[in-house]
Amino acid sequence: MQNKNLESEQDWIPELARFSGPRYKALADAIEEAVGNGQLVAEARLPTHRSLAEQLNVTVGTVTRGYAEAERRRLVVARVGSGTFVRGKRWNRPDFSIPAETDTTLLDLSLSLSVPACREKMLADTLDRLSDNSARLASLLQYHPEQGLRRHRDMVARWLERFGISADPACILMTNGGQHANSLVLRAMTRPGDTVLSDYLTYPGFIYSVRQQQLRHVGVPMDAHGMMPDALVECCRQHQPRLLYLMPALHNPTSIIMPEARRRDILAIAAEFNVLVLEDDVKFSMPENRSTAMVSMAPEQVIYSGSFSKSLGGGLHMGFAVCPPDLVERIGQVLRGDCWSATPLMAEVVMSWLDSGKAWELMTWQRDEIAARQAMVADTLNCHDLQSQSFSFHCWLRLPEPWRANTFVSQLEQQGVRVLGAEMFAAGSSPAPQGIRFCISSLAERRQLQEALEIIRDTLALEPIQKPIVF
Repeated sequence: MQNKNLESEQDWIPELARFSGPRYKALADAIEEAVGNGQLVAEARLPTHRSLAEQLNVTVGTVTRGYAEAERRRLVVARVGSGTFVRGKRWNRPDFSIPAETDTTLLDLSLSLSVPACREKMLADTLDRLSDNSARLASLLQYHPEQGLRRHRDMVARWLERFGISADPACILMTNGGQHANSLVLRAMTRPGDTVLSDYLTYPGFIYSVRQQQLRHVGVPMDAHGMMPDALVECCRQHQPRLLYLMPALHNPTSIIMPEARRRDILAIAAEFNVLVLEDDVKFSMPENRSTAMVSMAPEQVIYSGSFSKSLGGGLHMGFAVCPPDLVERIGQVLRGDCWSATPLMAEVVMSWLDSGKAWELMTWQRDEIAARQAMVADTLNCHDLQSQSFSFHCWLRLPEPWRANTFVSQLEQQGVRVLGAEMFAAGSSPAPQGIRFCISSLAERRQLQEALEIIRDTLALEPIQKPIVF
C-alpha cells in the first residue's frame, strides 16, 4: 500500500489480513487506520463496492457492511449517486462543540446560543437573596428525589401554561439541560440495535446520542412542512422503529415550523405503528409564535423535552422532560443511575427568575433583538434561497450551483466566518443537501453580525476554489 496521501478511488487497497475479526470489521478498521495516518484524506472517494470486493476477493455484501460500519464511526459518508467519501480525521472533523479557547479573530456563527446580555447581575442578585435564606440553602445541599423538588416542578408546570402546554408536575422530571433529557429518553426507551427515526436533517446532539447508544438511525424525507407522512409510513413498515424524534416548533437546521395538521398526521401514524414520539422544544420562541404542541395533542404518546438554555443562558444547564404517567418511573430510574438528580441549586436560580418575572423580561428583550437581527439577514441576503423565522436563532441557506457545502464552509472560514455545513445534520446515511446553517444570536454586537453577513453574501458571488483530484 502506498504511503502518500490518497485522493482517488484507484489508489487505496487495504490489507485485511493485518486486522482481526470479521472481514467487514477489518475493512472498517483499515479505513480508520488510513484516515488516521493520512493515507485517506478528506473528500477522497473510496472504491465502489463491486470494485473493492473483486480486488479483495470478498463478497459485495462484505464491502457494503464494512462501509456501513465505517459510516457508523463517522469516518465516511455515502452520497446517493456519487459514492462513498472520506470525512477526514476523526479528531480534526468540524463539529458543534464549544471551543476550549475562543478565537477572537473569527466571527463564529456555528453555535445556537442565547444573545449575549448582562445576566451576571441577575445571577449575582439571585445568589445574594439565596444566601440570606439559610434554611433554603441547607435544603439545596441535600440529596433529592430523581424527579427534582416538587416546588420546582410546580413552577415548570405553571411556566408551560403560558405557552399553551398543560403538564402534571407529577409527570415532570428536572434534567441538566435539554440534551440530557433527550439522552435519558433514548437510554430508557431503547436498546442497542434498535431503530430510531428523525427528520433526515436533524440536531447533531441527537445524532451523537443515537450513535453513543449504538442505535440505528434512519432519516425520514422532509418537504416544506417538515417530515412527510407517506415517507414515515414507509419507514415504519420497513424498520419497525422504537422512537421518533421531532422538532415541530422550530426545526434545526431548516427553521421549518410543522403545521398543526401535519403534526396530527404524524401522531396518527406513530400511534398506528406503536412508536413513541420525542418532541424536542428547546429552541427559543414566545407564545405568539407557537402552535399546539404535540404533547398537548397526544400526552400519552409523546415525551416533551424542554430547556432554559436558549432563553435564559446556556451555563445554567437546566431542562426538563414531560412524560406519560406510565413512563415517569422508567425514565426516572435512568436519571437516578446517571446523576441521581439534576442540580437543585441551578434549578432554584432558574425558578426564582421565572417567579420574579426576570425570565420574561429577558425573553422579551431577546425576542426583539433576534427580530432586529433577522431583519439584517433579510436585507443582506435577500437574493438568495434563505429560510428562517423572525424569532429563530438560526438561518438555513441553500447554496446555488456550483457551490458544495464543504467548500463553502471552508472558504468562509478562511475569510474569518464559521458556519456549519448540512452534513453535520444528516441523520444516519441520509445524503446531505448543499446548504449551511448559520446562527445570528451568539455575536455580541450587531455590527459583527453585519460584517459576517456581508462576507457570506460576497462569497456567494464568487466561484468555488476547489482542489482538483488527480487520477
